Amino acid sequence: MHFVLLISSNSLAAGYEGFRELKEKDCVLLGEKDVQRLPTVWLKYKDFIKICQLKKSLASKAKVSIISIWTDDYLNAQATKMWEDFPLTVIVDDHFNKLGTLPEHFPTDFRTEPIIYYGKWKSGIPTEIRIDVYNPTVSGDYYYSPFIWNDKDKKYYTKDKESKSGKRPKP
Repeated sequence: MHFVLLISSNSLAAGYEGFRELKEKDCVLLGEKDVQRLPTVWLKYKDFIKICQLKKSLASKAKVSIISIWTDDYLNAQATKMWEDFPLTVIVDDHFNKLGTLPEHFPTDFRTEPIIYYGKWKSGIPTEIRIDVYNPTVSGDYYYSPFIWNDKDKKYYTKDKESKSGKRPKP
């Protein structure tokens, strides 16, 4: 008996126990009123900004979301396909207070595809966000130290912003 194994870019990791993977289909275009709440540097991309709610379950209300520019969609709509200095993806609360900034653009960066996992819930907030990155270039896949919720400051922090080569070690 023979089996065929198909590998896609999202097969980088099988996920993590107790974590959900953020999917592009879970993100929706940010409304004009909410776009106005972002820093002015974002306004140029208003038709390509999406919000992705980080919810524990489909029925729960999100207290934390990720806001990002869909860079591929934006570039495909332009006459020139030159990469720009896009604002990085941000983490916000349900009042649009900035809780942190991710080191890469979601769902795609220049040549890479960040895969975002969130979990370890406390009071409706994911207290850990993990970013694993599929990189088709010769340098290969990498990941970042987890972004950890600081309940006192009400923000996400990571112990370092440097990427680590390879796949994230399983705990």
